[in-house]
Amino acid sequence: MAGGKLPPRQKMIGMMYLVLTALLAMNVSKDILNAFVTVNSGLENTKNNFKDKNEDQYTRFSNQYAENKEKFGDGWAKAQKVQKLADELVTYIDDIKVKIIAGIQPEYTEETARGKNQFGIDTILDLKYVKVKDNYLIPTQILVGSEPANPKTDEYSAMDLMSKLTVFKNELKTFVPKDSPIQTSLEETYKFEERRAAGGNMENWPSWNFYGVPCAATITLLTKMQTDVRAFESDVVKYLFGSADELTYKFTGLAPAIIPNSNYVIAGDTFSAKVFLAAFDTTMSPEILLGEGYDSTTKKITGEEIPINVVKGNGYIKIPTRSQGLFSYKGVINFKGPKGMEQYPYSIDYQVAAPSTTISATAMNVFYIGVPNPVDISASGVPKDKISASVSGGSISKAKDGWVVNVKTPGKAVVSVSAEIDGNRQKMGSMEFRVKRIPTPIAEIGGKSSGAIPRGKLAGTSGIIAQMENFEFDVRVVVSSFKFVYTQANGLSKEIPVKGPKFSDQVRGILRQIKPGSRVTFEDIKATMPDGEQRKLGSIVLKAV
Repeated sequence: MAGGKLPPRQKMIGMMYLVLTALLAMNVSKDILNAFVTVNSGLENTKNNFKDKNEDQYTRFSNQYAENKEKFGDGWAKAQKVQKLADELVTYIDDIKVKIIAGIQPEYTEETARGKNQFGIDTILDLKYVKVKDNYLIPTQILVGSEPANPKTDEYSAMDLMSKLTVFKNELKTFVPKDSPIQTSLEETYKFEERRAAGGNMENWPSWNFYGVPCAATITLLTKMQTDVRAFESDVVKYLFGSADELTYKFTGLAPAIIPNSNYVIAGDTFSAKVFLAAFDTTMSPEILLGEGYDSTTKKITGEEIPINVVKGNGYIKIPTRSQGLFSYKGVINFKGPKGMEQYPYSIDYQVAAPSTTISATAMNVFYIGVPNPVDISASGVPKDKISASVSGGSISKAKDGWVVNVKTPGKAVVSVSAEIDGNRQKMGSMEFRVKRIPTPIAEIGGKSSGAIPRGKLAGTSGIIAQMENFEFDVRVVVSSFKFVYTQANGLSKEIPVKGPKFSDQVRGILRQIKPGSRVTFEDIKATMPDGEQRKLGSIVLKAV
């Protein structure tokens, strides 16, 4: 390949074939060729892992499309095209493998050269079952022909393969921005330039990749091409899913909300209300204004403005009541949405009547196991020191700013309230809460759980962090162990088990030497939850850039 800086993966392939040519000239042992069996097996595993990851992504994409066709329709249509392109190209390369194996070993037909792996998935005959791994005549005949300077162009030839890879590259480029790293990686991976041979002559891409190259090396290179296809498929589909979500309102919490048609009901009438799920963002609080009225023309509050305390996306209105009766206020919520600042007028009508009790969870209507759950409990007209509370399936105690509930088992818990009124203990009411386990955290390195990461940032990170996303409570979860998986210079994958969240000296040493374009995997990640439970977290797959 003439000019330009080669990506590390291409450099590795080029060096592998230079060494192979030299070894073949020396008539080395077939054990050298057998080493390609291990390399090919590792690439097959990587390819299948990408396929499984992609299938999960497609399932998630499809589910989102089913729920919101308008939002995800365009992205889902493009993702399906990407899937079709990748599947067809991988199948096409499989066909080439089959033709080579069946051509070398007459006992195999193109049909019998295909088999099933231990999971029952259709695959190509494992290289270890190919007896004549050093045969180069059949691969050369199929892919190049007898004239390397004028390679054949029929179906399943290297020229035909190059054409299909080019189409794949150009099609995927239409789905991502021009300045996207994916575009750059596609161009670097699928360069089909000539290169200067040892004798000084220029060689075309089909010849220097496949002419006179043994079967073992040819199959391994074809598998690598399939792995690249699945990797690019993953990158593009991930981008399409993310781009569909760019103009979406971002919320970190959900809670049920009820708006009654009237807060005053006469006996015999029907109480009616709107019930819906309200979303809020604890990371970006809106501006909430309340007053005696609201002018829709000037979009301003009229009369005396009542201060509203906003905490973690939720506004807390406190209006002292001095008498019974019907009261009305108007206000507006200023919220910065995806398209800029937006205004939402609202009104409040309420009836001040006889004493009642109110119970509300300060962090959603859920109790979580292993953490103290804050609860506000009040009874109208009753001092706080006269209120008592109990909870089923757990314990409740007074705290500085209210009450704290601790629960042990999933299900439901009922908070019951009583009060001392005129020297007598009276029941004031109760409320049922859901009891859930703490959500499983997400494993992150340098703030990322997947995708591209600067090489320096990756090398400078001390370990893995268990991040609790979209969770209201301050919970500390510590990673207890993980496995670091990387590909060695010889193409073999190696696992390094690590105890605790910190990288071992061996892992840090490898990360410092990692090259741009390399992929590393952290899997079998386990973390200790606040209640002592051991949970397995999702794997981390990162690409150094």
